[in-house]
Amino acid sequence: MFFALKTTSLVMPAAFADIADMAAIHRRCFARGWSASELQALLQDKFVESFVLRRTSLRIKDQVVGFVLARSVLDESEILTIAVDPDHQNSGGGRQLMNEMIRHLYGNRVAKLFLEVDESNKAALSLYSSLGFSKVGERKGYYHNDDGDPSLAWIMQVEPFGDHHPHHSQTRQ
Repeated sequence: MFFALKTTSLVMPAAFADIADMAAIHRRCFARGWSASELQALLQDKFVESFVLRRTSLRIKDQVVGFVLARSVLDESEILTIAVDPDHQNSGGGRQLMNEMIRHLYGNRVAKLFLEVDESNKAALSLYSSLGFSKVGERKGYYHNDDGDPSLAWIMQVEPFGDHHPHHSQTRQ
């Protein structure tokens, strides 16, 4: 008999117990990964929102496989980082995390959401565009490639209250 591997995914607020997993994932995703102490400081910041993506299957039990952090000031927020473990990429986890963060920020009446993304990160650019983000500026030398060369960051923005927002049920007058 054959049994399919059923995987369940759940997005929930990050907890201090998740910090070691978050740091390990960030190190695997970025040339300059954030340490556990850096992540702990962010989780303690009252202006920072954080969510983790947990997956369970026959092979893994309640494992943190991704996370997203955003900082809000007044009615604007910025995605500080989003990371999904390379072993779990291309399975919708980044979209789940971003959708939950956008939903949360929308509920908190955020008017604008920004992020920076390396112009060469095609997967991220595709995800952000599909979520309604558009390019509003650039930062030269913001990121550094694996070979140390500086690369360009796109500044992208979405307005959660806009008519295009997937979770918005009313239209503006």
